[in-house]
Amino acid sequence: MRLRRKVCMLGAPGVGKTSLVRRFVEHRFDQDHESSIAMQVSKGTVELGDISLEMMLWDPEGSEAWGQYNRSFISGASGLMFVVDSTRPRTLDHLLEAQTKGRGFIGSRPAVLVLNKVDLTPDVALTEAQLDAASKLNWHIARASAKSGDSVDEAFMKLAELMVEVRRASA
Repeated sequence: MRLRRKVCMLGAPGVGKTSLVRRFVEHRFDQDHESSIAMQVSKGTVELGDISLEMMLWDPEGSEAWGQYNRSFISGASGLMFVVDSTRPRTLDHLLEAQTKGRGFIGSRPAVLVLNKVDLTPDVALTEAQLDAASKLNWHIARASAKSGDSVDEAFMKLAELMVEVRRASA
């Protein structure tokens, strides 16, 4: 069975949303890439048993992140991938605040929180309090590195599994 689902990439500018998408879809990392312009939609496929899940990855421009949290962008999304820069704690605070403000339309969609840039281990600056607050939001938390590729495929696979679970539960 073949399914196609919209996935929104959410997070502050510079956290690595585009780099994660590129690593997942193209299996590469570009150190010198430019920020996304307007909206970039990429396609990545995950195989889950007899299901081939085509994920349409909506990656918004790298400028103002608050514009991501609007009904038209998230409308029709089957899954959300929240991305933070593990070396910049404010990027997680930003997401937690946005989730609180936008909860009504973000809703209970399957979501994965990616703590990106974990390859910069000495610089990881997220606090236990921040991670505790994030864990209460019912998001799967993945530690990954778009640069090294560590756990990137696993994060997208987990989101795909969560979306398929929701589909099965509603069938």
